[in-house]
Amino acid sequence: MCIYDKRRLLMSTIKDIADEVGISKAAVSRILNHKGSFSQETILKVERAAKRLNYVSRNEMVEGEEESKTIAAIFPDKGIYFSILTTLLEKACFNYGYNLLLCSSQYDNLETIEFMSFLRKKHVAGILFGSISYNQEFFKENSIPIVSIGHPLSEKIPFVHSDNFASGRIAAKHLLGRGTKEFLYISNSYDGLKEDERYLGYCEELEKAGYTPWPYILKNNSINYDGINASEIITQMILEHPHADGLFAESQTLAMECVQAYLNLGYKIPQDIKIIGYGNSLLSRYSNPTLSLVKENTREIAFEAVSTLADLIENGKTKNMDIKVPVSIEHHQSS
Repeated sequence: MCIYDKRRLLMSTIKDIADEVGISKAAVSRILNHKGSFSQETILKVERAAKRLNYVSRNEMVEGEEESKTIAAIFPDKGIYFSILTTLLEKACFNYGYNLLLCSSQYDNLETIEFMSFLRKKHVAGILFGSISYNQEFFKENSIPIVSIGHPLSEKIPFVHSDNFASGRIAAKHLLGRGTKEFLYISNSYDGLKEDERYLGYCEELEKAGYTPWPYILKNNSINYDGINASEIITQMILEHPHADGLFAESQTLAMECVQAYLNLGYKIPQDIKIIGYGNSLLSRYSNPTLSLVKENTREIAFEAVSTLADLIENGKTKNMDIKVPVSIEHHQSS
């Protein structure tokens, strides 16, 4: 169970300011409440210390809590998928009576103090975090309720995601059912194959049928592809396995790149190679041939994420820390 105390948002006290400036707590209180007679120099010292220490008065706290109907969504600033997801999150927020503040991230480049100060000034009640970050100090120091989407952050932060292991199993079953005999897998997973549940599910299902897939990965240092772009890796994969007749790609974008690479080399799809990707069905129309997918229920992910965060904001706790959303198969021209 995840529990947040709203009082933790008060990051400093009048005593902290008094210690900083070197005057009494009573004097600080009177200055902050615009009472009494003090020199301009002392007033400026108190105001600067309050700002530097992120002091929030009780009146501001009450006002902030009354008006705190804004949720911040932190996502990478590129990709059609994130545009779809944030649109669905905005609709879910509206249904729960919240506004959505969209913030872009560059993965691990989160400046903790400045960023959290910005969110507090915006009276943000909670955060939907859909990026990738290993800046653990950001989450340790944060006192605003967080729900992560797609990537786990810590055991103390609720996590909403697709059933990725089942995604791999479904892709394997689909390709087996289409008569595939030699299997490939390609991934752009940030964490590598050992943490890639789609790959693990894919392997488990194929091993039951007596097959082992050949994996390729773009960002894992355990396979030395440094300096080689995606199209070169895909081409290398095709040349090394010219008779492979089934491929599961970890993402929709990567699957479409594979389709193009195979077509450029004279392969026929799905006669020579059957390709299945993972993603949102709204994007499958952008490939030719139309891409077969293990389909993510993006709408349900958005609903569960906002529902869980609203529970944290309004009740201070949530029971479910790992929300797994089911997936399904969508068969099109590529398989």
